[in-house]
Amino acid sequence: MKKLKNITFVALVLGILSISSCTKMFEINQPKEVPTEYSSISPMSGEWFVTYKFDNGSGVIDDYYGVGHVQCYTYNTADESTSEMWVKDDDFWATTFKAPINLEAKTFSSTDSLESSYDHGSYDIKVLVSNGKIITDGGTSPSGVTSDSIYFEIQYEDDPGVVYYVSGIRRTGFLDDEY
Repeated sequence: MKKLKNITFVALVLGILSISSCTKMFEINQPKEVPTEYSSISPMSGEWFVTYKFDNGSGVIDDYYGVGHVQCYTYNTADESTSEMWVKDDDFWATTFKAPINLEAKTFSSTDSLESSYDHGSYDIKVLVSNGKIITDGGTSPSGVTSDSIYFEIQYEDDPGVVYYVSGIRRTGFLDDEY
């Protein structure tokens, strides 16, 4: 009888130890959560689906050139500046330029940013950007997801007097929201 109690006790102790060691091994084998690092202008940076509209003298015309939604990018500078960002459009005017920003207000504008226009023969021209802003939860994607929105007005030196009204939403990454 004493031998049976000893065997039961040993089995109980081994059972408790194996359960606790499994729990510890489970905890040890879990991947460590890597902290997410954001850029210095993360609330303003992103991929955007935007449309370009302009006023040819008879009122604002939607998508006059038939371009539809195009991708536009806003991102930080190499020195992680919190006072300016890059704005890039690969599809409409094919331009890239820096714009001064107010990170707290999520606004941007520029009076004489020099930009490189690759679509029109790789030359530098000036752009005037006004009323630029990022609106948190200010847009709705095609699938109904709430997303940030972007708006700005831009004039190109090689298209004098024409103001383009650019607006759109942040890319959600969902297939239903791709244009």
